[in-house]
Amino acid sequence: MTTDTNTLMAPKAAQDLMAAAVDWTQYDGNRVTSNASHGAVYIAMWGQLFAIPDSDTFNSMFNNWNGILNSDYLVDNMPRGAPLASGSFIALGSRSPAQYLVTFGQKLHIPDPATVSRFNFRGPTGIPQLAVDYIPTGRSVT
Repeated sequence: MTTDTNTLMAPKAAQDLMAAAVDWTQYDGNRVTSNASHGAVYIAMWGQLFAIPDSDTFNSMFNNWNGILNSDYLVDNMPRGAPLASGSFIALGSRSPAQYLVTFGQKLHIPDPATVSRFNFRGPTGIPQLAVDYIPTGRSVT
C-alpha cells in the first residue's frame, strides 16, 4: 500500500498511525507525568500508561517520588490502560518468595529483581499465603 503524500490526513488518523508505529513497551517501568497532567502520575507497563489514583497508592507501590519522567509526549500519545485500583500494593506470601503487584482485583507476578528495580517497586507487604493463593492471577509485570 502506498500513501500519497499530497493527501492531507486528519489529525486523529495521523495520531493513530503514529501510535501504532511506536514500540511503547520501551518505556515500561517508567513513572510519568507531564506539564499538563495537573500532578497526575502514570506507570508505563505493557506498552500502556496506567494512572496511579492517589498518593497513598503511589507510596504503597514505589520506593520514592524520585525519577519521575516529565514527558508531554508520552502522556499525550502513549496508549492508556484503566487506572490502577486505589490501594494497589506489592505483596509477598508467607510460603513463597514470589512478589506480586496487587491491582485490578488480581495479582500480577513480578518475575525478578531486575523488574523490581526497573519499576522502582518498594519492598513487599507480607500477607498470608492463603490470601495470595485466593487472589486471581493476571499477567506478569514486564
